Amino acid sequence: MIIFAGPSIAGLDLASIGDFDLRPPVQQGDVYLATRDRPQAIGIIDGYFEGAPSVWHKEILWALTQGIPVFGAASMGALRAAELHAFGMIGIGQIFEAYRDESLEDDDEVALLHGPEEMGYPQLSLAMVNVRATLDAAQCARVITQNQAAWIAGHAKSQFYKTRTWDSVLATTASQEIPDPLRQELRGWIDQNEVDQKRIDAHALLTCLAKGDFETPQPNYHFEETNLWLNATKTWSRPRAAIPEAGDEAYQLFGDCSFLDE
Repeated sequence: MIIFAGPSIAGLDLASIGDFDLRPPVQQGDVYLATRDRPQAIGIIDGYFEGAPSVWHKEILWALTQGIPVFGAASMGALRAAELHAFGMIGIGQIFEAYRDESLEDDDEVALLHGPEEMGYPQLSLAMVNVRATLDAAQCARVITQNQAAWIAGHAKSQFYKTRTWDSVLATTASQEIPDPLRQELRGWIDQNEVDQKRIDAHALLTCLAKGDFETPQPNYHFEETNLWLNATKTWSRPRAAIPEAGDEAYQLFGDCSFLDE
């Protein structure tokens, strides 16, 4: 089973879950090339969207016509699954469900800044889906009220995804709504109880695939091999350069309350 993942699985013990062919976050052409390897299933968790062209929907539709189940969760995978679940792609997790049900719409809900593969894809910014999940948990723990959670979430949402961190989010909450003592209490609570919804959803996808409890897809559509598709597959079949190094900057990709990997 082929899995495309990066920051959303950081810290997970994959060997204890199952035997996977783990590949870097997906980009355009990767699912088509994976299909040619005839895997038992394909799982999409994380994916590139700025430094490289993002995975093409038609690649996923092609894989399904080849009898290969395709699963998505957490980040790019959640996004694509929400867009293609009617065609047979299988979405898993709360992030996918939120996109599918349109309670989430923006791609930046799962976008984040992260470091390179060699360092284990360290997360350098904070995904909005994880902000929401953590604030929901803080509310359930009676650390903050529903109104306070909504107020903080609004400030977090207004920040650019590449610069959003808990420090930046909570630095804006010292006000009448969130007095400084409560802000400090909340920060201490988050340090011990932060919810990584993207990781949770990624783990759910991996667990599902490890069980092998899935069926051969039965596509309900005709796959049209257009000239664009044929030309693209020829391009993907040739060796290509790796994603360019970002120098002092980190790569950008989607990945957790698992929406989307796009």
